[in-house]
Amino acid sequence: MSDSDKPDDDVWDDLVERHLRGELNQREQEQLAGWLDSDASLREDFVRQATWDTELTEVVRSGGDRQSEMATLLAGKDDMQPRRTPAIMRALLAVAATTILALSYALVNQEAAPETIATDQSSGSVARITGLSGSLIWTGDRGELVRDIRVSTELAGGTIEGLSPDSWFELQFNDGSEVTTSGASMLTFSDDGQKRLRLREGRMSADVAPQPVGKPMVIQTRSATLTVLGTSFDVEAELPATAVSVREGTVRVTRTSDGKEIDVSANHRVVAAADQDFERRQIAGVIRNWESRIDQGPDETFGKWIAATETSPALLKAVAFVPEQNPNVVLYLLGLGVRSDEGAPIEVNEDSRFEIHGKIDVQTEIYFGIQVAYANGDFAGKFRAKCIVRRDNSGNFVARADLSDFGLDPSVAAYKDKLAPSPEGLFVNGVWSFTHSETPSGLRISEVALANPGNP
Repeated sequence: MSDSDKPDDDVWDDLVERHLRGELNQREQEQLAGWLDSDASLREDFVRQATWDTELTEVVRSGGDRQSEMATLLAGKDDMQPRRTPAIMRALLAVAATTILALSYALVNQEAAPETIATDQSSGSVARITGLSGSLIWTGDRGELVRDIRVSTELAGGTIEGLSPDSWFELQFNDGSEVTTSGASMLTFSDDGQKRLRLREGRMSADVAPQPVGKPMVIQTRSATLTVLGTSFDVEAELPATAVSVREGTVRVTRTSDGKEIDVSANHRVVAAADQDFERRQIAGVIRNWESRIDQGPDETFGKWIAATETSPALLKAVAFVPEQNPNVVLYLLGLGVRSDEGAPIEVNEDSRFEIHGKIDVQTEIYFGIQVAYANGDFAGKFRAKCIVRRDNSGNFVARADLSDFGLDPSVAAYKDKLAPSPEGLFVNGVWSFTHSETPSGLRISEVALANPGNP
């Protein structure tokens, strides 16, 4: 890359900061990936800034016992600081230093938080890829950026990012423990004798083999820390909250905001958030009817969220998306997570029907996809259908897809012998919709509903 093609400092710093906060849209993600692909110095700076961000988060969260680490950050060692220290980072450091000095005696005496995740490429492989589809990027801790990752690739740690609502990634550690991410997600992992993961955003399922004594698997999110000896569970991480549902065994969940701990046993769920009650609740039985809540904001969505007005409901608008498998195609894509308030799994059966309400600017086909899991949380497949659409002269539409209309999504066709032959009897955890038109379709949706006439 020539100097003239590089972003200026302010543009680059702003892009990286918003990436670390999970605020980039699809176009900006592609722009960042392009710069990282083509410039080694930018990759090095990106890794420095990501490390800086993680260490700052840890210092602020763990409190006064780590004042020496704050001093190190403020001193600005050349081997750990970014090339440039953006204004927002300088402000955060100042706030963090003040916060640490003001911490109460009780906080100072809390148990120290888990160490920051670090990957060591020299230690050899710690895990291998056992399944993937959709748009994914793997970044090593030394700035390697790989888009063309494949099944059976051995990894020594790093960060895997799912860039679209139909992304899926399955990783198996050397001891047989498995983790799966789905949808738009960002997971950092390492294993130096103790497995450490950081789920910055997205959905993750895990089946964890018994861990060595004194070395549990530790999973960090923005709002919680999970301590795992060996169990099966699901995690959904958003900016303000982390939801943990346990299928087998027990997971200890520590809320970041106050250090409170809860042991979550099988068939129970907890949500860790500063503004919600932190209590263990039993997961209700399966449900078969569900409605989206786009009006509640952009969390767990992919696309451009548009707030409601006096004349229009809240909308989720499809954005341009280029599939990794077919770079000559431009889709207009949106997606959202599927979950119930009670944490109960959402099952589809032969009578299930999806109905989508929205608006579109051109006459074109509308496709609808679902991602499903088995009862134990393991990834079961992605399926999609071409909708039956009723559209009026103003572009308002109602689209419908019966379960019998769904077939295996082409992106996972290579795994058809491993995946379920149909979604019937499985559990939905994500949906997406797209158009394939020569011009922007203006696809936007206000509601998605799953109905089951045989089980109202």
